[in-house]
Amino acid sequence: MRGEYNTRQKRDMLAFLTNNNLKHYTLDELTQAMHEEGISAGKTTVYRFVETLAEQGRVRKYQNGSESFYQYIEDDAGCGTHLHLMCRECGALYHVDCELVGELIHHVRDEHNFILDVRRTVLVGVCGECAGRREEGQNGADSAE
Repeated sequence: MRGEYNTRQKRDMLAFLTNNNLKHYTLDELTQAMHEEGISAGKTTVYRFVETLAEQGRVRKYQNGSESFYQYIEDDAGCGTHLHLMCRECGALYHVDCELVGELIHHVRDEHNFILDVRRTVLVGVCGECAGRREEGQNGADSAE
């Protein structure tokens, strides 16, 4: 990080993110996980650090409603070749790397003259686990009548 102090705290936070490569966290989850690893950093410090890394392209930032998720990606060249799915209910992030997705990316480019930034493209929906819980809740409500 050019032009900034390389403090022990920043080195520790970066080491944590590197060791947890491709996991995604809310700011609160990240701060808590770092505390559990013995890294003493306040929420504001963690926020500033991951925002700086996001500006540098080393951390991906996703929005899920009003909540932001952060994912360390610096060494993940593969994230430039597939799309991402995020569950709007639980925040789970899935990497979708299949032939059909590749065809979609090429179709959008060739037929619509638009190049997707796949590192930033996130399709939002509901994961199977959350959808299953929804169905269970609806079935439970039906049987209670």
